[in-house]
Order: sequence, then structure tokens, then C-alpha cells
Amino acid sequence: MDFKRYRCDIQVRFRDIDGLGHINNAVYHSYIEMCRTQWLDDGLGCGVFAKGQRVPIILARTEMDYLKQAHLHDRIYVEGFISHIGEKSFHQRYEIKTQQHTVAVAKAVLVWFDFDRNQSVPIPEDKRVLMREYMPAE
Repeated sequence: MDFKRYRCDIQVRFRDIDGLGHINNAVYHSYIEMCRTQWLDDGLGCGVFAKGQRVPIILARTEMDYLKQAHLHDRIYVEGFISHIGEKSFHQRYEIKTQQHTVAVAKAVLVWFDFDRNQSVPIPEDKRVLMREYMPAE
């Protein structure tokens, strides 16, 4: 691999399990959110509520494909990377995995946003440089 992936280890909670005994599908969105917010802080330097500032990014879209079941005692982790950088938005891909297999794949579209002006704005160049480290070569 010629690019970084961000990894977030997940502690599966009993409340994550549904009546069928596997991790509920809606919970996977929380897992990718955890990965995203940690990456924003560690990888992009846009800490969540850092120094009283808002994260200058809004979530515009998510989509997820479920591939396998996962259960309470599985060791879950999420790997994330950037798949596209546009002028004002970027796409992040996620793979939710156990030790044995990938259980789901997801995509999020994130938009750089100025809350004072209430509109999307161009992604700053210094953040683009950091994002490219997490993007496969085209």
C-alpha cells in the first residue's frame, strides 16, 4: 500500500446487539463516526470541539453495504481512507472488520463548511496535503 489507512478499534457493547444476536445494522454508522472523528483529530488536526471551535466539516451522505454478521465477542475495528478530494468536499471510505473478515464497507461524503457564513467553502490547501496521505494513488 502506498497510502495511510486510519484504524479505530471498537469495543462492542451489549447494547450494540439486536434480538437476532448480531450487531445491529444501525450501530455500524456509529462505528464509522468514531473512526471519522478520531481521524479528524489525529490525522487532520481538526479536533472535535478543540479550543472551543467547531469542526469545519459537515456530513452530507453515508452509504453502507453489509457483508457478514458480527457478534458481541468479535474484535471489531474500522479502517478509513480518502477516496476522492473535490473543491469543497471529500469522500472517506471505511472497512469494518473482525480478525477473520470484512463485515461491512461504507462511504461518507464530507463537506468543508463555514458555520458563520452558513455555506460550504473550499478545502484549505494544508488540509488537502494531509488528506492526500490517506488516499490511494490514482
